[in-house]
Amino acid sequence: MTSEELIEKFLEIENRNHFFDLKIGNIKIWMYIRFDVYTSLMENYGLFNRNISVDGKFDDRMDIMELIKRMTVKNQFFLRKKEVLIFSFIRKVKENGKYKCGFTDLLAENIDNSYYTFDMMNDGFFYFPRSISGIKNFDISSFKALCSKKDKVVFDGRLLEDKIYCLLEESFENALTTKQKIKINTNLVNILNERSYFRSYYRFILRKIKPKVIVIVCYYDFRMMILCEVAKELDIPVIELQHGVIGKEHISYNFKKKRNLRNFPDYIFTFSQEDKNTTRFPIRDDRIYAVGYPEMENKIKKYEKFSLKKHKKKKILFISQSIKEIFEYAAELSKRVDLEKFEIIVKLHPREFGNWRKEFGSLLNNTTITIIDNIDRDIYFYLAQADYVVGIFSTVLLEATMFDTNIVIIKKASYTYMKKLYENDMAVLIDSVDELHRIVVNNIQTSNSAKTYFEKNSIIKMKSAIQEIIRKDEN
Repeated sequence: MTSEELIEKFLEIENRNHFFDLKIGNIKIWMYIRFDVYTSLMENYGLFNRNISVDGKFDDRMDIMELIKRMTVKNQFFLRKKEVLIFSFIRKVKENGKYKCGFTDLLAENIDNSYYTFDMMNDGFFYFPRSISGIKNFDISSFKALCSKKDKVVFDGRLLEDKIYCLLEESFENALTTKQKIKINTNLVNILNERSYFRSYYRFILRKIKPKVIVIVCYYDFRMMILCEVAKELDIPVIELQHGVIGKEHISYNFKKKRNLRNFPDYIFTFSQEDKNTTRFPIRDDRIYAVGYPEMENKIKKYEKFSLKKHKKKKILFISQSIKEIFEYAAELSKRVDLEKFEIIVKLHPREFGNWRKEFGSLLNNTTITIIDNIDRDIYFYLAQADYVVGIFSTVLLEATMFDTNIVIIKKASYTYMKKLYENDMAVLIDSVDELHRIVVNNIQTSNSAKTYFEKNSIIKMKSAIQEIIRKDEN
């Protein structure tokens, strides 16, 4: 089953069987588990690999200045009224010795309104030092210590078995395994037990800050879903900034029909007009703004000043997403090309940093390949140098359209996420190392440099849209 077929069938089943109306007590639960249920099906059909590891390279030892900041200016209990409340993405990238969020920091630096940016912990630590001011540490544990103990939520797992899992088994040959069901059920119990604490926490900070608008990244993190619920109760609009591939195949953004979902953002800012037009959002079309991607625009300007392509070897950049074919293609290509003329690079996804050797190391035996397993440089540094960018369905392939490089898409897993590229003369689709070898050794151009994917002047468009949303809400 292809990823296109899977999502169409899934959307039909959840709509026909009223999954969105399922409740435990008075809480609708489907949105909390929808992503996990769907990606479990993707795994079972070989369309997704949930390879997650902890990057143990971050040194979280605090100096005295950071300790003082956490007790004072970063303290979530010391809050004042601000017009915009931003929640940064959980992952950060290191730049000039400081950590930044590639989705929210440039907006924060350029916005005309007063703001706070709340940083969440990543694997038990806060990134520091940060590159912008106005940071508050999102520390739910400290808040919970001040709360009275909440009653535990329990439910009979047969509810999900009867109302969801059995129906999926009737429709999908590769339905959920017992292990997957147990994991989803356990996660749901944890969410329901944490939900009341997060609701209290959000009510506390929102009543203190009184923002006119909230900006988030990745609403389907359950913590952001609960924020959306509370914000709606307090009549505060929530905007989500696109952070990756969406289009017609990302389950978190595609729905059979328009819906009034309490835990979905009120507005979406997309990278492109294409994303706005093709994604089947549950909200009205006039709440979708095609604005672009500020961080990428900023890096293009930065790297244009340097002659990063003045190198002797042609650079072939593979973008990994825990799909073994990436490593197989890179390994085989490295054995076929003249390594005096070519350099093969594999840029790992952050979730692979800690265990790529265990998962894929054996595929690279007896090869000469450069592995990038850190966040010391952003992806745009590598895109600016690459002669060819090779991947399957990573957002980086979209970003590569803005650089002077050639894009090659391997016909594996969920490659149809990138249909917008290979059907619009912005990339070439291959299904063998032979094809890739022919392309790189013959210096074949695979992309139309006149075509780009992202909207331009993104900061200007974001600021304008935010002001428009604030005015709408005030009226």
